[in-house]
Amino acid sequence: MTTAPRPNPWPAISWGSPRVWLLPLVAGLGLAWLDQERNQALFIQLNAAATLLPDWFWSYATVLGDTLVAFALLLVFVRQRPELAMAVLLAALPATLLSHGLKDLVDARRPFAILGDGIHVIGPVLKAGAFPSGHTTTAFVLAAVLALGLHSTRQVMAVLVLALLAGLSRVAVGAHWPADVLGGILCGWATGLLGVWLARRLDWAGTRHVLPGARLLLLACALYLLFGHESGYPLARPWEQALAMAILAYHLLPGWRLNRIVP
Repeated sequence: MTTAPRPNPWPAISWGSPRVWLLPLVAGLGLAWLDQERNQALFIQLNAAATLLPDWFWSYATVLGDTLVAFALLLVFVRQRPELAMAVLLAALPATLLSHGLKDLVDARRPFAILGDGIHVIGPVLKAGAFPSGHTTTAFVLAAVLALGLHSTRQVMAVLVLALLAGLSRVAVGAHWPADVLGGILCGWATGLLGVWLARRLDWAGTRHVLPGARLLLLACALYLLFGHESGYPLARPWEQALAMAILAYHLLPGWRLNRIVP
């Protein structure tokens, strides 16, 4: 007797849906509006306003865009929605190539290199490689995949709020201009959509030969996040360890199987 295939787990969202194009459209318009003068003025305003909240808050928010944290978070989805984890992993290399390629091509100076001690800096003092924001790119790769993969609109909105908070934190910690954050949104969203497209079409990505290896990789990321990671934001270290412990505890609960993905 043949086993009936699992139903397609992806929501029925067309590529013309506002869930797909609205956010990158707004980010693109914002990037077009931000000339050099506006970009610098907006950075100064946002960086100063961010000091109303404690440094630990922005440190916690900014590590949400750390690649290791993002990979560890994927363990939450491996149990029930492995296709989401695979889509993010498939998007990771294109996102890295695009983000770092643009950094080398644009070669923009960061806020501290131009404004100096007049800004509030949390964590490492960075001077080069401003555009686009790598942390924001990572956050929005994950956000794009979940926006297309989650069925609940409330869950999608919560994910987008967290991703936007991670992007805003890059201004708050003094690491990036607002334009860098908008560029990171566009890079992350585009490569996240690519990851979804690939995950839905590559048969090998959902096989039992690939998924266990992906699971071991993500487990290794969570363990390293718990025991050895140095993000450059020491105030966030308790938060990183708490996240890692919660993720590992949830993932290692008994009573579940690693199912094959239906493309």
